Amino acid sequence: MAVLFLSCENVFHNDALDYMWRLDSVEYLDSLDFYGKPCLEESKEGLWFSFARDLIWLESSNSGFSAIGIMIDKGDYLIFDFSMYNEENWKGINDGLNIFGIGSRVSAFNVTELNRKHLILTGRKTVLRFTRW
Repeated sequence: MAVLFLSCENVFHNDALDYMWRLDSVEYLDSLDFYGKPCLEESKEGLWFSFARDLIWLESSNSGFSAIGIMIDKGDYLIFDFSMYNEENWKGINDGLNIFGIGSRVSAFNVTELNRKHLILTGRKTVLRFTRW
């Protein structure tokens, strides 16, 4: 009987978050993008966030950019850590993260909304809006 119960245990610790999410838009809270250009909101296409256990995987089907980072789930907020990448060993990491609405290699986002269809993350500079894929 114990084996039966253990075999039904969830693989992921957060079934609501763990999955693949399409990034739909990035809203800039101070009305400036990461390069100082005026921008309220930017629609996105071909950008994917995948969450599984303590990992986050970013993938762009447009540019070919891809990065795997550490995710720390604090319940009401998430920390994304891509500090293992640096400009010396991987040129363009900061620009790649900026495309995804992430302003630095270590960033925190409040979980503003999380349900079966939508995810909204609010950071210091951006609000990221997703649709579950």
